Amino acid sequence: MSIPLITVQNLSKIYSNEGVETPALKSVNFVIKKGEFVSIMGPSGSGKSTLMQILGMLDRGTEGEYLLENVNVNKFEDDELAKIRNKKIGFVFQSFNLLPRTSVFENVELPLLYDDDHLEMNNAAKVTKALEAVGMEHRTGYLSNQLSGGEKQRVAIARALVNNPELIFADEPTGNLDSKSGLAVMRILQKLNNEGHTVILVTHETYTARHAKRILNMKDGELVSDELVNDRLIADGEGELLK
Repeated sequence: MSIPLITVQNLSKIYSNEGVETPALKSVNFVIKKGEFVSIMGPSGSGKSTLMQILGMLDRGTEGEYLLENVNVNKFEDDELAKIRNKKIGFVFQSFNLLPRTSVFENVELPLLYDDDHLEMNNAAKVTKALEAVGMEHRTGYLSNQLSGGEKQRVAIARALVNNPELIFADEPTGNLDSKSGLAVMRILQKLNNEGHTVILVTHETYTARHAKRILNMKDGELVSDELVNDRLIADGEGELLK
C-alpha cells in the first residue's frame, strides 16, 4: 500500500494578538494521495488559506500533525522547510508575484537559483521546458510588465514547474483573470495533474472548484465535507467546457 502524500491529523491553528485568541482551524483531518487534484473551497474566513499556508510549509499548526510522505513536518527547522519547499512544492498565487521589469526567463529561473544542488548549465533547458508546458516559450525575453494578466499567470505556473515539483498549490489562481484566461489556467492545471503532478487548488468559487476531482469544503475553520466531484468540469484544448 502506497504512502499518502499528505496526512492531516487533528490540525488546529490559533492566532494570538494582545491576549486575544482567534481559532482559524479546528481539528481538521484528511488524507491526500499522490496524483490527486483537490480543491479546498470555502468563503472568506473559512480557514482555507490558513490551511494552504500550513500545507505549503509557510506556516505551522498550533496543534495536531501534518505528515508529508509520512514524515512529521514539525520536526524540521525553518531552513530545512525552505529546502523541501523549493524541491517538492510549486506555488501559484492570485497576484502572480512576478518580479517587475524582469524578463520572463529570469522570473521562471528564480527557484533554480535557490537550489543548492542546481547546475546553472541546465537552467536554460529547464526554463524552456517549463515555458513550453504553459505555451509561453515565445515570450522568453519579454519583461513581466509587458504581459497580460493571463500571460503573467502562465509564467507564474512555469516558475512553479521549473523544479519539477511533486506538489503544486494554486491559491485563487483565476481570481484576477477574465473568464477566458481563467479557463486557460484551469486547462493547464488539469494537464499537469494528468501528467502526474498532485494539484491542490484553493478557491471560494464552486465553478472553479469543480475542475478538481475532489472538494474539501471549509467553514468557520472546520472541514464540513470531503466529496468526490461527480459533475467535474473539464477544460478542453479549445477553451470550451465539457462535463
